[in-house]
Amino acid sequence: MSSTIAVYDLLISCPSDVVPCVPLIQEALYEFNNLYGRQNNIVIRPIHWKSNSFSQFGSSPQKLLNKQIVDNSDMAIAIFWTRFGTPTEDCESGTEEEIERMLKAGKQTFLYFLKKSVTYSPEELAKIDIIQYQKVEEFKNRHKSDGLYFEVADEHALARLFIQQLELYFVSKGRREELIKSPNTKRTILWVDDIPENNTYLRNMFLGYNIDVVIALSTEQALHELKTRKFSLIISDMGRKEGSREGYVLLDKIRENGDKTPFLIFSTNKKPHHDEEARSHGAQGTTDISNELIDLVFQQLLSN
Repeated sequence: MSSTIAVYDLLISCPSDVVPCVPLIQEALYEFNNLYGRQNNIVIRPIHWKSNSFSQFGSSPQKLLNKQIVDNSDMAIAIFWTRFGTPTEDCESGTEEEIERMLKAGKQTFLYFLKKSVTYSPEELAKIDIIQYQKVEEFKNRHKSDGLYFEVADEHALARLFIQQLELYFVSKGRREELIKSPNTKRTILWVDDIPENNTYLRNMFLGYNIDVVIALSTEQALHELKTRKFSLIISDMGRKEGSREGYVLLDKIRENGDKTPFLIFSTNKKPHHDEEARSHGAQGTTDISNELIDLVFQQLLSN
């Protein structure tokens, strides 16, 4: 019996020192397609400039790559280790430009940093560009607060984690599509964070699924919003200018008022005991990982 198969193009983006990871990612995609993909009628095709681009004149190399493969890809995996890459007209490296284009378009981007030790000979070690490595660290720090990336021990750990997260993404995607088809298609989230720009990517993604997001910068502003309208879900950070445990302060006040709106805590530096503590205050969950937050949000919205 024939069935409809959804095909997705996944861009593999990385500087030259991580190119040896590309075959491992391709192998991981083969495993995904053969197991989860076969069961769910999904096929993911790996897209990499060495295999999928062609010679062309008329513009800069990166702009041509953007037109040929980047902008047509449905999602991306980006990997860094010791090198950041070659600057383009618009960014510090081609990989950075590809990541920013994918994120701006609201497309799923899996971002990883290898932590493995450098095992070069003394002569090869001397050739490592410290400035390149510093750029990698600077880029990592810029994305530290938004929870978009993961650090992995080596390329084999990367491939294993990538498969897990790819499956999680499609499970979550199924929930999103189910949410869109449900009778009550318009939901509104109250997002409490004193640095809302850290969550721009996630908010734009929710907006793409017909979920409105109202921003509150403080506990006082959040409580005012809750008095004036109903929300389907509340997301809060933990530490704000008001205090290091302000997420719990807000949650306690909400529950004291008899408000049972589902509440998720999205905070960096999550520790193992935080989930248990958050639930004891009346939260439905806590995480410091963007993909987990997405899944938690759709779980809550579908169950209410």
